[in-house]
Amino acid sequence: MSTPSESGLPASPAALGLSERQAEVLALMMQGKSNKAICRVLRLAEPTVKYHVATILKALKVANRTEAVLAVGKLGWTLPQVADSGPQNRSR
Repeated sequence: MSTPSESGLPASPAALGLSERQAEVLALMMQGKSNKAICRVLRLAEPTVKYHVATILKALKVANRTEAVLAVGKLGWTLPQVADSGPQNRSR
């Protein structure tokens, strides 16, 4: 587990207790993805994504996604690169 940086701020998502999957959700939030888009990219159920988002907001001590993006920007974290799988072949 990472330790706080010299500034006293958490050095990484792991230092706040976020899992690797939650860091991936956070990275997609930083790209402006909606919960449904995150579901498609990570192949998760929407309630699971909502749970991860709520956990991320609580860990960052913010009230919404916009505040989370701003907080992470100030922290200067390097988040995992999560590739968007692009349009899927779906029958309609």
